[in-house]
Amino acid sequence: MKYVAFFISCLTVMAALAPQGVADVRLNELLADPASDWDGDGAVDSKLDEWVEIVNTGTAAVDLSNYRISDASAGESFRFALSGSLAPGEVKVYYGSDVVTWQAANGVGQFGFSLNNGGDTVTLYEINGADISVTDAQAYVTVEVADDRSFGRMPSGSGGWVVFDGLNPYTGSQPPTATGCNPSPGETVACPTPTQASTWGRIKALYRG
Repeated sequence: MKYVAFFISCLTVMAALAPQGVADVRLNELLADPASDWDGDGAVDSKLDEWVEIVNTGTAAVDLSNYRISDASAGESFRFALSGSLAPGEVKVYYGSDVVTWQAANGVGQFGFSLNNGGDTVTLYEINGADISVTDAQAYVTVEVADDRSFGRMPSGSGGWVVFDGLNPYTGSQPPTATGCNPSPGETVACPTPTQASTWGRIKALYRG
């Protein structure tokens, strides 16, 4: 029996010393200027159909109750308190209608996300007691979020920020990259890597001796 007890003791110590998974919650995609019924309530609404998506790029599930989302004008007053949990690799989308419901239940002004179509900054905060820290933040300008264009990471969670303009093509020449892909709220982006636009003259120049 003493060998069994010793073996169990060793397993307990090994479990305690084993590296623990780490959660890493990030902003993943956002849509600030809806022209479609994104929340599926049967109507198009500039406030209720805005959305922000987050992703857990870590190796452990995370309790979202300590996280908040805000735009630049609200700052640490916060627009919305998250809830539930997020598994590793999972994405989760919050619509303006979710935010308004939470605001009404908590007795605060029902402004939704209030994402500015002319440019804004979305910030994800984490609350630990009296400490407030910025987990992630992303600024955008008008071109990135014109009607039914979303702005997000490609690949999800780890890539650079690009424009998903499949519903409203972007024909400009300035960054960020337009992908031709559709916005994908609540889903991991499944779209080919965007190609860089060029001219025939530039292509010939690459092979000039």
